[in-house]
Amino acid sequence: MLKWGNIEFLDLSQNRLTGNIPEVTAQFLRLYHLNLSSNTLTGSIPKVISQFPKITVLDLSFNQLDGPLLTSLLTMPTIEELHLQNNAFVGSIDFSPPANTPKLRVLDLSHNQLAGYFPDGFGSLIALQVLDISGNNFSGSLPTSMGNVSSLTSLDVSENHFSGELPKNLPNSLQSFNASLNDFFGVVPENLRKFSLSSFYPGNSQLQFPNPPSGSGQASTEKHKSRQLKTIIKVVIIVACVVVLVVLIMLAIFVFYLRASRNSQAHVTDKDIRRQTQSNPSGFSSREGAVVSAQDVTAASRKASSSEVISADEKTTGFSPSKTSHFTWSPESGESYTAESLADNLAGELFFLDDTISFTAEELSRAPAEVLGRSSHGTSYRATLDNGLLLTVKWLREGVAKQRKDFTKEAKKFANIRHPNVVGLRGYYWGPTQHEKLILSDYISPGSLSSFLYDRPGRKGPPLTWPQRLKISVDIARGLNYLHFDREVPHGNLKATNILLDGPDLNARVGDYCLHRLMTQAGTIEQILDAGVLGYRAPELAASKKPVPSFKSDVYAFGVILLEVLTGKCAGDVVSGEDGGVDLTDWVRLKVAEGGGFYCFDNALSSEMGNQTIEKQMKEVLAIALRCIRSVSERPGIKTVYEDLSSI
Repeated sequence: MLKWGNIEFLDLSQNRLTGNIPEVTAQFLRLYHLNLSSNTLTGSIPKVISQFPKITVLDLSFNQLDGPLLTSLLTMPTIEELHLQNNAFVGSIDFSPPANTPKLRVLDLSHNQLAGYFPDGFGSLIALQVLDISGNNFSGSLPTSMGNVSSLTSLDVSENHFSGELPKNLPNSLQSFNASLNDFFGVVPENLRKFSLSSFYPGNSQLQFPNPPSGSGQASTEKHKSRQLKTIIKVVIIVACVVVLVVLIMLAIFVFYLRASRNSQAHVTDKDIRRQTQSNPSGFSSREGAVVSAQDVTAASRKASSSEVISADEKTTGFSPSKTSHFTWSPESGESYTAESLADNLAGELFFLDDTISFTAEELSRAPAEVLGRSSHGTSYRATLDNGLLLTVKWLREGVAKQRKDFTKEAKKFANIRHPNVVGLRGYYWGPTQHEKLILSDYISPGSLSSFLYDRPGRKGPPLTWPQRLKISVDIARGLNYLHFDREVPHGNLKATNILLDGPDLNARVGDYCLHRLMTQAGTIEQILDAGVLGYRAPELAASKKPVPSFKSDVYAFGVILLEVLTGKCAGDVVSGEDGGVDLTDWVRLKVAEGGGFYCFDNALSSEMGNQTIEKQMKEVLAIALRCIRSVSERPGIKTVYEDLSSI
């Protein structure tokens, strides 16, 4: 039988506990660690908890506790860590210096509704190392007595209404500091200038940062001119590369169609046309053109490499992973289109990672398919099986996949993934040749985040509303949190095209999360470079000769996606400004440093920005995004990011 009086460590976090915290005393006299976080507890904190004689760690975070803060908790003689964040505590803090020497090292009061002046008495907490009071309604100036806390290493006072000048005597021991989204003015003290601009902006429009770090956007006139010159050179190089690339592509397309036209004239006969006219009607299914099944089309083939230039307008093919291509004439339309090896059947082995689906390799080979997109690691198709099942089939290009033993081992790690914000991996196909490696996953409709977000021709539907964008952001963070903590794998190639929106409610689901585990090291590096071209690559990957995906590089990429959600701009675009062209992250940093973070937001959201609640939410998401794209040592984990987003 459990003896409550002997309990020293009690963790009931992440359950569904409701109601008030009960008044208990004698049962827990030996308790030194109590964790009731991530429940739905309500009411105020019982005063009796502050009388526990041995308590060192108390965590009541992520509940719905309210009422005034029980300040006697701060002066408990044994308390070392106190976590009260993400509750609904209100009012001012009535705090007086304790009579004894306090042992409190960690104090987190963030994301409550505390208000008024921040007490001067906090300077007496001389053992304090971490203090987080962000996301409240504190006003007035920061007390200079905080300079007495010489052990303080982390201080976060962001998202309040603090004003006045920043204290000049804050301890040099600080390693992490955030004062953004306040109303501070004056000059940033010299000992705080070691922190990046994101520690002070957005907000604080009258705060001056003399001689900021390189790349901060507030350099001196000479540095400004130097940066402007470098930017112009950068833009000229990019434009020149784009022009050369366009010319090469046009030349390749011209040569391709010239050769194809000759082959067509030499090999397309009356017999070929009659055979296509008599093809099975069930083999045609498409949104934008005819889809021909693998058994219906036979034409003379020619050899083409996997890197051959394909028309951007190509939408439909029959499905078969082969290096052979055909140029086929459609008697119904009188037009020609390019299709990839529609005649060969799949002759390898098909493996399923769950027991909810079953079909043969032959059924897959004759399934009508539509090209969804191409990247450095292969081509994606939407395949429609005879039973109506829709799948996304990714054909990995030759030389990318790992050896069979390693490929199989890694694939099994993704079996039975069932999460509302992660695309399920259903199986894989291993063919007899090097270029026949397929990954099967759920087909998600209506499309990717990129097809709904950017203001470009072909955008699906009207601009996303702010509630939709916020929900999508939380969904992505939830899916990443699942991959990082439940599956213990980084995504490795996170970008807007890999975020798929499901159904009319636009539930965001993370896709392509398994690729970097199934690809060779060379393929992984190429994949990361591919993502980097689009602006999602973390700086530490760019600086590495052998980049390896990590949890922190995922957080950086997610921060870039948040900036896309806020601005409506694509990470890969060069954004024009007064200083020339810059990428999205630098453009946002420049705007924020100039106090104009508000002008970063998507013009499509202008009608909603008159709502104070929405404006506050957008500023909070911007602050989170800027934290995500900090240096790797200052970058938060996805769990923290997810919790912060969920609390908005």
